Amino acid sequence: MAEALERHEEMTGADGEPFNPTLHVTLHQVTANQILADDPPETWQTVQRLAGLGYDWHNVMHLIMGPVTEAVWNALAEKRSFDRADYLRRLAELPGDWPAPEELSPPGS
Repeated sequence: MAEALERHEEMTGADGEPFNPTLHVTLHQVTANQILADDPPETWQTVQRLAGLGYDWHNVMHLIMGPVTEAVWNALAEKRSFDRADYLRRLAELPGDWPAPEELSPPGS
């Protein structure tokens, strides 16, 4: 990913879908900032709940990045303010249809 970041190139994920590594890292940062700032506190609560279900840190981050992405997209594309209630609802719905932790490969494998 480092080379793609340096070159500002898209990458292809394990699922065969292209993604922007700069945006990917930015979403990791947004998610981490929410956790560190405890704002909203439900993000950290969701981290703890998902970890308690057996998800590893990387998968927890990716699970939470889904609602983060939706919130950012809605704010930018639809030119509307952050909808806290919608965001909290999406957090509460996690893990949704994600595979169970034991079905996931460890990151980097």
